[in-house]
Amino acid sequence: MQSQGRNIEQYQTYFSSGHYDRRYPRPNRHVMAHARKLLPPQGKLLDYGCGTGRYLIPLRHHAAACLGFDVSTAALTTLDQHLAGRERRERVRLFGPEPDEMCRHCRALGGVDLVLCLFGVIAHVETPARRRETLTLLGEALAPGGRLLISVPNRRRRFRREQRRFRGEDQIRYLRDCDGEPLELSYRLYDEGSLVDELVEAGYRVEGVHAESLFPESWISHRRWLAGLDRWLCRRLPARLGYGLLAVATPAEPRQGG
Repeated sequence: MQSQGRNIEQYQTYFSSGHYDRRYPRPNRHVMAHARKLLPPQGKLLDYGCGTGRYLIPLRHHAAACLGFDVSTAALTTLDQHLAGRERRERVRLFGPEPDEMCRHCRALGGVDLVLCLFGVIAHVETPARRRETLTLLGEALAPGGRLLISVPNRRRRFRREQRRFRGEDQIRYLRDCDGEPLELSYRLYDEGSLVDELVEAGYRVEGVHAESLFPESWISHRRWLAGLDRWLCRRLPARLGYGLLAVATPAEPRQGG
Protein backbone atom coordinates (compact mmCIF):
# COMPACT_ATOMS: atom_id res chain seq x y z
CA MET A 1 0.00 0.00 0.00
CA GLN A 2 1.17 3.49 -0.83
CA SER A 3 0.43 4.92 2.64
CA GLN A 4 2.04 1.93 4.37
CA GLY A 5 5.14 2.44 2.25
CA ARG A 6 5.12 6.10 3.24
CA ASN A 7 5.15 5.12 6.92
CA ILE A 8 8.19 2.90 6.34
CA GLU A 9 9.96 5.65 4.40
CA GLN A 10 9.35 8.15 7.19
CA TYR A 11 10.63 5.73 9.84
CA GLN A 12 13.77 5.16 7.78
CA THR A 13 14.48 8.87 8.23
CA TYR A 14 13.46 8.79 11.90
CA PHE A 15 15.90 5.96 12.70
CA SER A 16 18.79 6.89 10.40
CA SER A 17 18.86 10.46 11.76
CA GLY A 18 19.38 9.17 15.30
CA HIS A 19 16.38 11.23 16.42
CA TYR A 20 14.43 8.16 17.58
CA ASP A 21 17.25 7.04 19.89
CA ARG A 22 17.63 10.53 21.30
CA ARG A 23 13.89 10.80 21.95
CA TYR A 24 13.59 7.34 23.54
CA PRO A 25 17.00 6.41 25.03
CA ARG A 26 15.71 3.89 27.58
CA PRO A 27 13.00 1.23 27.76
CA ASN A 28 9.80 1.82 29.70
CA ARG A 29 10.47 0.31 33.15
CA HIS A 30 6.87 -0.82 33.61
CA VAL A 31 6.81 -2.59 30.23
CA MET A 32 10.24 -4.11 30.84
CA ALA A 33 9.03 -5.56 34.14
CA HIS A 34 6.13 -7.25 32.30
CA ALA A 35 8.51 -8.63 29.67
CA ARG A 36 10.92 -10.06 32.24
CA LYS A 37 8.05 -11.65 34.14
CA LEU A 38 6.63 -13.28 31.00
CA LEU A 39 9.95 -14.50 29.58
CA PRO A 40 10.99 -17.83 31.15
CA PRO A 41 14.62 -18.20 32.24
CA GLN A 42 16.64 -18.89 29.11
CA GLY A 43 13.46 -18.66 27.03
CA LYS A 44 13.14 -17.57 23.41
CA LEU A 45 12.12 -14.04 22.49
CA LEU A 46 10.86 -12.34 19.33
CA ASP A 47 10.78 -8.53 19.29
CA TYR A 48 8.55 -7.64 16.33
CA GLY A 49 9.22 -4.02 15.43
CA CYS A 50 12.45 -4.07 17.43
CA GLY A 51 13.64 -0.71 16.12
CA THR A 52 17.15 0.03 17.37
CA GLY A 53 16.89 -2.43 20.25
CA ARG A 54 15.44 -0.48 23.15
CA TYR A 55 14.00 -3.72 24.60
CA LEU A 56 15.91 -6.39 22.69
CA ILE A 57 19.38 -5.30 23.86
CA PRO A 58 18.70 -5.55 27.63
CA LEU A 59 16.50 -8.65 27.30
CA ARG A 60 19.23 -10.63 25.53
CA HIS A 61 20.70 -11.29 28.98
CA HIS A 62 17.53 -13.18 29.98
CA ALA A 63 16.96 -15.27 26.85
CA ALA A 64 18.71 -18.17 25.16
CA ALA A 65 17.64 -16.85 21.75
CA CYS A 66 16.59 -13.31 20.79
CA LEU A 67 15.05 -12.57 17.41
CA GLY A 68 14.59 -9.00 16.25
CA PHE A 69 12.43 -8.04 13.28
CA ASP A 70 11.81 -4.65 11.71
CA VAL A 71 10.64 -3.37 8.35
CA SER A 72 13.16 -0.51 8.65
CA THR A 73 16.59 -1.47 7.37
CA ALA A 74 17.96 1.73 8.94
CA ALA A 75 16.78 0.54 12.35
CA LEU A 76 18.32 -2.91 11.87
CA THR A 77 21.64 -1.41 10.76
CA THR A 78 21.75 0.81 13.85
CA LEU A 79 20.77 -2.10 16.12
CA ASP A 80 23.53 -4.24 14.64
CA GLN A 81 25.99 -1.44 15.41
CA HIS A 82 24.67 -1.15 18.97
CA LEU A 83 25.24 -4.89 19.47
CA ALA A 84 28.77 -4.95 18.02
CA GLY A 85 31.29 -6.16 20.59
CA ARG A 86 28.71 -6.73 23.33
CA GLU A 87 28.61 -9.95 25.29
CA ARG A 88 25.93 -12.45 24.27
CA ARG A 89 25.76 -10.93 20.78
CA GLU A 90 25.67 -14.51 19.49
CA ARG A 91 22.20 -14.96 21.04
CA VAL A 92 20.68 -12.31 18.76
CA ARG A 93 19.43 -12.79 15.18
CA LEU A 94 18.03 -9.89 13.18
CA PHE A 95 15.49 -10.14 10.36
CA GLY A 96 13.74 -7.79 7.95
CA PRO A 97 12.29 -6.09 6.08
CA GLU A 98 10.35 -9.18 4.91
CA PRO A 99 9.15 -11.63 7.61
CA ASP A 100 9.65 -14.92 5.72
CA GLU A 101 13.08 -15.80 7.12
CA MET A 102 11.96 -14.78 10.61
CA CYS A 103 8.99 -17.15 10.37
CA ARG A 104 11.20 -20.02 9.21
CA HIS A 105 13.59 -19.43 12.09
CA CYS A 106 10.74 -19.38 14.62
CA ARG A 107 9.49 -22.71 13.28
CA ALA A 108 13.01 -24.17 13.49
CA LEU A 109 13.17 -23.13 17.16
CA GLY A 110 9.81 -24.75 17.86
CA GLY A 111 8.29 -21.33 18.51
CA VAL A 112 9.23 -18.56 20.93
CA ASP A 113 8.07 -18.06 24.51
CA LEU A 114 7.41 -14.33 24.26
CA VAL A 115 6.58 -12.02 21.36
CA LEU A 116 6.92 -8.28 21.89
CA CYS A 117 4.94 -5.92 19.67
CA LEU A 118 5.43 -2.69 21.56
CA PHE A 119 5.00 1.06 21.44
CA GLY A 120 2.32 1.13 18.77
CA VAL A 121 4.02 -1.05 16.14
CA ILE A 122 0.70 -2.68 15.19
CA ALA A 123 -0.97 0.76 15.11
CA HIS A 124 1.17 1.72 12.11
CA VAL A 125 -0.38 -1.12 10.09
CA GLU A 126 -3.19 0.68 8.31
CA THR A 127 -5.97 -1.80 7.52
CA PRO A 128 -7.86 -4.26 9.75
CA ALA A 129 -7.00 -7.10 7.36
CA ARG A 130 -3.26 -6.36 7.48
CA ARG A 131 -3.31 -6.02 11.27
CA ARG A 132 -5.15 -9.33 11.60
CA GLU A 133 -2.64 -10.94 9.24
CA THR A 134 0.26 -9.59 11.32
CA LEU A 135 -1.26 -10.67 14.63
CA THR A 136 -1.94 -14.14 13.22
CA LEU A 137 1.67 -14.40 12.09
CA LEU A 138 2.85 -13.49 15.59
CA GLY A 139 0.54 -16.08 17.12
CA GLU A 140 2.02 -18.72 14.84
CA ALA A 141 5.50 -17.74 16.03
CA LEU A 142 4.63 -18.64 19.64
CA ALA A 143 5.50 -21.94 21.26
CA PRO A 144 2.73 -23.69 23.24
CA GLY A 145 2.11 -21.59 26.37
CA GLY A 146 3.82 -18.56 24.87
CA ARG A 147 2.58 -14.99 25.33
CA LEU A 148 2.18 -11.86 23.22
CA LEU A 149 2.94 -8.54 24.94
CA ILE A 150 1.52 -5.71 22.83
CA SER A 151 0.98 -1.99 23.33
CA VAL A 152 -1.00 0.60 21.37
CA PRO A 153 -1.86 4.32 21.71
CA ASN A 154 -4.89 5.13 23.89
CA ARG A 155 -7.34 7.35 22.01
CA ARG A 156 -8.55 8.80 25.33
CA ARG A 157 -5.14 10.34 25.95
CA ARG A 158 -3.46 10.79 22.58
CA PHE A 159 -3.82 13.02 19.52
CA ARG A 160 -6.94 14.97 20.50
CA ARG A 161 -6.33 17.62 17.84
CA GLU A 162 -5.78 14.98 15.14
CA GLN A 163 -8.95 13.19 16.19
CA ARG A 164 -10.90 16.40 15.66
CA ARG A 165 -9.24 16.86 12.29
CA PHE A 166 -10.16 13.31 11.24
CA ARG A 167 -13.66 13.65 12.76
CA GLY A 168 -13.20 11.02 15.42
CA GLU A 169 -11.87 8.33 13.06
CA ASP A 170 -9.65 5.67 14.60
CA GLN A 171 -7.09 6.04 11.78
CA ILE A 172 -5.31 9.40 11.92
CA ARG A 173 -2.18 11.00 10.53
CA TYR A 174 0.14 13.07 12.67
CA LEU A 175 3.37 15.04 12.34
CA ARG A 176 6.57 14.29 14.26
CA ASP A 177 9.39 16.85 14.22
CA CYS A 178 12.71 15.24 13.32
CA ASP A 179 15.40 17.87 13.86
CA GLY A 180 13.36 20.45 12.01
CA GLU A 181 12.09 18.07 9.33
CA PRO A 182 8.39 17.14 9.68
CA LEU A 183 7.60 13.43 9.36
CA GLU A 184 3.98 12.49 8.68
CA LEU A 185 2.92 9.12 10.07
CA SER A 186 -0.30 7.12 10.05
CA TYR A 187 -1.58 5.71 13.34
CA ARG A 188 -4.53 3.62 14.46
CA LEU A 189 -5.89 4.75 17.85
CA TYR A 190 -7.46 2.32 20.32
CA ASP A 191 -9.49 2.04 23.46
CA GLU A 192 -9.58 -1.09 25.63
CA GLY A 193 -12.55 -2.55 23.76
CA SER A 194 -11.14 -2.12 20.26
CA LEU A 195 -7.76 -3.56 21.30
CA VAL A 196 -9.39 -6.63 22.81
CA ASP A 197 -11.67 -7.00 19.77
CA GLU A 198 -8.74 -7.01 17.34
CA LEU A 199 -6.84 -9.56 19.40
CA VAL A 200 -9.86 -11.85 19.73
CA GLU A 201 -10.60 -11.61 15.99
CA ALA A 202 -7.00 -12.64 15.31
CA GLY A 203 -7.43 -15.75 17.46
CA TYR A 204 -6.12 -14.65 20.87
CA ARG A 205 -7.39 -14.90 24.40
CA VAL A 206 -6.62 -11.67 26.27
CA GLU A 207 -5.29 -12.22 29.78
CA GLY A 208 -5.20 -8.58 30.81
CA VAL A 209 -5.04 -4.96 29.68
CA HIS A 210 -2.95 -2.45 31.61
CA ALA A 211 -1.68 1.10 31.29
CA GLU A 212 1.54 1.18 29.27
CA SER A 213 2.51 4.46 30.92
CA LEU A 214 0.71 7.36 32.56
CA PHE A 215 3.16 9.99 31.31
CA PRO A 216 4.40 10.49 27.74
CA GLU A 217 7.00 7.91 26.79
CA SER A 218 9.64 10.51 25.94
CA TRP A 219 9.35 11.96 29.49
CA ILE A 220 9.87 8.68 31.31
CA SER A 221 12.60 7.63 28.87
CA HIS A 222 14.74 10.61 29.96
CA ARG A 223 13.87 10.96 33.67
CA ARG A 224 14.61 7.95 35.86
CA TRP A 225 12.73 9.31 38.86
CA LEU A 226 9.64 9.91 36.72
CA ALA A 227 9.92 6.41 35.26
CA GLY A 228 9.82 5.01 38.80
CA LEU A 229 6.76 7.08 39.68
CA ASP A 230 5.12 6.11 36.39
CA ARG A 231 5.59 2.40 37.09
CA TRP A 232 4.15 2.81 40.58
CA LEU A 233 1.07 4.57 39.17
CA CYS A 234 0.60 2.07 36.32
CA ARG A 235 0.38 -0.78 38.83
CA ARG A 236 -2.43 0.98 40.70
CA LEU A 237 -4.51 2.89 38.16
CA PRO A 238 -6.89 1.52 35.48
CA ALA A 239 -5.75 0.95 31.92
CA ARG A 240 -8.14 3.57 30.52
CA LEU A 241 -5.97 6.32 32.09
CA GLY A 242 -2.84 5.13 30.31
CA TYR A 243 -1.02 7.15 27.68
CA GLY A 244 -0.86 3.78 25.95
CA LEU A 245 -2.55 0.41 26.49
CA LEU A 246 -0.54 -2.73 27.24
CA ALA A 247 -2.10 -6.17 26.74
CA VAL A 248 -1.00 -9.72 27.47
CA ALA A 249 -2.53 -12.35 25.19
CA THR A 250 -2.10 -15.98 24.22
CA PRO A 251 -3.47 -17.91 21.23
CA ALA A 252 -6.98 -19.12 22.04
CA GLU A 253 -6.14 -22.45 20.41
CA PRO A 254 -2.47 -23.14 21.22
CA ARG A 255 -0.62 -24.55 18.27
CA GLN A 256 0.90 -27.99 18.68
CA GLY A 257 4.62 -28.20 19.19
CA GLY A 258 6.53 -30.02 16.57
